[in-house]
Amino acid sequence: MQQQIDEAFAHRAQPTRLIESGTSTTPEQSDALWFGRDWRSITRRDWELHPDALFAFTPEALAYYLPSVLATTLDSEGQWLQVADALIGALDRSPRVDFWDAFLSKRLVGLKPAEYEVLQAWLLWLSGLNDAWEEDTLTRAYETVELLKQETERVRRLVATTFGG
Repeated sequence: MQQQIDEAFAHRAQPTRLIESGTSTTPEQSDALWFGRDWRSITRRDWELHPDALFAFTPEALAYYLPSVLATTLDSEGQWLQVADALIGALDRSPRVDFWDAFLSKRLVGLKPAEYEVLQAWLLWLSGLNDAWEEDTLTRAYETVELLKQETERVRRLVATTFGG
């Protein structure tokens, strides 16, 4: 699965901005600012020390560091990891897109099909490992990723129709 992760996210460039600009820095943003390096060099320990970064990243930074969450969980053989738990929690949503919050709709809509597919493969892999996550939670997360794919395609069609692209 590591090769699938590498291939799906290979096109992602390291982001120039890790967080949105603001007047003061929150603890989550401080965690995110720590990451300004290649996602492949991020370790389990890094995520343990900076787990809230996931929620402060810009959409581009989240898309760039997402494979690190997946790969780190693989390397840990599915052991519980706070950032993986946070990602699964973010994906454990309502099947109604209009109920999604800004985190989901701004940061996870717009990934490439291969990125969604590897995210779903990761969720399936987790479901076969242990009881760290409930099966219902992983199922809803998987279904949300499917809805994210559909919403991304809907938005891309809308943009193409509206702007002729």
